[in-house]
Amino acid sequence: MQLWVRWWWVVRQLRPACSRFRTFLWMGASLAGMTVRCDLMGVTSLVRALGLKNGCYERMLALFHSSALDVNVLSRLWVALILKLLSSCMVKINGRIVLVGDGIKVAKSGKKMPAVKRLHQESESNAKPSFIMGHSCQAVAVLAGALSTVFAVPLAARIHEGVLFNNNDKRTLLDKMVLLINSLGITAPCYFVADAYYASRKIITPLLKLGIHLISRVKKNAVAYEQPTESDGKKRLGRPRVYGKKIRLRSMFDELRSMQEATSPVYGEKNVTLRFYSRDLLWRPVGILVRFVAVIHPTRGMILLMSTDLSLAPIQIIKIYSLSRTFCAKGSTRTEPKACDCSSW
Repeated sequence: MQLWVRWWWVVRQLRPACSRFRTFLWMGASLAGMTVRCDLMGVTSLVRALGLKNGCYERMLALFHSSALDVNVLSRLWVALILKLLSSCMVKINGRIVLVGDGIKVAKSGKKMPAVKRLHQESESNAKPSFIMGHSCQAVAVLAGALSTVFAVPLAARIHEGVLFNNNDKRTLLDKMVLLINSLGITAPCYFVADAYYASRKIITPLLKLGIHLISRVKKNAVAYEQPTESDGKKRLGRPRVYGKKIRLRSMFDELRSMQEATSPVYGEKNVTLRFYSRDLLWRPVGILVRFVAVIHPTRGMILLMSTDLSLAPIQIIKIYSLSRTFCAKGSTRTEPKACDCSSW
């Protein structure tokens, strides 16, 4: 009973999101059903878990379409509550909390289900079909540590494809991810960790304006530029050079003699040594200096990482990215990676 008292104290903090007290009670009932249900059969599972009458199904279903429930306010209240309750166990690097974000495509079989559309899956797994009918969502979570492990606490998730209210809306998934992060109302300094898909100007530039730095993987065919050499004072035709020598980031793996070694920060690994090499280079999509890190793992392969925060040490960049990923070595025994293999990171 003490656990339910504590649970109700947390749910009560979400009351301002509902303009009517009756709506708040139905929301509380729905959250209670989500807490104790044993299956994922939609609203019917909530009614069945709480032992409600059949007539409650329509009322509970109406809650998810009610104008008396402000989803944006609810998201901000939830984020503020999470940051307050988990402040002592929040993962912080350089005084910044760590946000993780990604997109997911969930197959749906309902023919009349809203926002269901034909989606292309970019997964490298042969077990997944190339095209599915389903929902395309993007989610943001915050990392917290407890019991010698790190877990992601979900903050918000939205369906970002299939819902179109204006034909003139030209926003991409990257634009919508930035809007999702901005809608959370997070004022604390933080890092945003994402996959290579989000290493783009549309993500980096708006996040930097919000005081958020991006840490992500970089595609193996990416290029960057050295800073231009200083002028010798002589006037020459044309404008001054903005970018210096072109560098193929994959060539950083060839700098074996310049690589440093460190104990692997990957969760669950012991007595594993990583080799890494970092450089601060100009990245043309954003036109600023970015820290790139080439990492060689003895069994997981090679990976290219980037960070817009130049104050982060390379090993810290590796640690932050490894905390946000699900590692799956699958018993690999090769001692020297053959290519830029990022699938196991």
